[in-house]
Amino acid sequence: MNAWHGYGFSIVEILVGLTLGAIFSTAVLGVYIAQKSTFKTNESQANIQNTESAITALLSPAIRSAGFCGCTTISKATSNLNAGGPPPISTLTTLSTMVMGYESATNTIAENNPANSTNAGNWSPNLDASLVGSVAAASDVLVILGGTPGEEPIAVTSFTSGSSSFDIQSAAGVTAGQFAAISDCLKATVFNITSVAGNTISHVGGTGALSNISDSFSVNYPVGSQFVTLTQTAFFVSQDPSGQSALMRGTLNANGTWSIQSLASGVDSMQVRFGIGTNGIPTQYVAASAVTNWNQVYAVRIGFLIEGNPGSQTRPSTQYPILGATITVPADNRLRDVFEMTVQLRNGAS
Repeated sequence: MNAWHGYGFSIVEILVGLTLGAIFSTAVLGVYIAQKSTFKTNESQANIQNTESAITALLSPAIRSAGFCGCTTISKATSNLNAGGPPPISTLTTLSTMVMGYESATNTIAENNPANSTNAGNWSPNLDASLVGSVAAASDVLVILGGTPGEEPIAVTSFTSGSSSFDIQSAAGVTAGQFAAISDCLKATVFNITSVAGNTISHVGGTGALSNISDSFSVNYPVGSQFVTLTQTAFFVSQDPSGQSALMRGTLNANGTWSIQSLASGVDSMQVRFGIGTNGIPTQYVAASAVTNWNQVYAVRIGFLIEGNPGSQTRPSTQYPILGATITVPADNRLRDVFEMTVQLRNGAS
């Protein structure tokens, strides 16, 4: 009996071994969980920083281009377009402003990646019908009108009074259906490009909203005038086709509808404040509902709430202050960050 015992383990030894093994396993598991949590946090921080960089690179040039109309500004241009089309302040037909916005009345996000709102009254002023159903309830909307970002003015090489077309130095990349402007630094005309043949730009009149009022312009332009394509753009947060909340960009088409694309995923909310003042200097930043004269907006301040991956934060906050608004989000163990940027309107003082 004693000999057998010399080659085995007692119950006490087995229990001690099991206990030590359990302690070791628990310690290893704890280290693994901590490392996994740290990895998720670090990965989310990197993703959030990449999103912030992408937002800056995409929005800043577009906002700075607001009001750009060649060698003059939108505020000094006349429109050759029929009335109609979004937004309620019809910037393309009245050219009354280069920037405007809609303020959301909701600051609570009840669930992750919520569906877009179908209630126009959720915004002040009421969201234009063309965008209803495309914007998340807790997102403000920013609309700008100006030169297409990244494109330079092109010289006019021939212009005939009363004609429905003119020639430019190069029409590469210019397509029918785009909005455009021609200017000579003293005046400008905004119109709809109806066709492009070689370097010839046509602007034939039509009857529909945002079609040209007439075949010819009411004023003439000398050779050397500048041609530039224009883009009316809306920025907002919505549920993208994959079902995730994302920063979106809508580009107005010639028929008054929007082409919408996702710019950056994982954006919960966007808040916008407009810098209003006098003589090109903003003296205060207010929400869209407090702007009484859009021509007195000289800068735009935008704040974003950007989310990380699930499980990237063990004790996350559920409330985040963004430009004076407090955004409430679900307690979903996600790391989140508030990112804010201010962009001056280069053509706002003109």
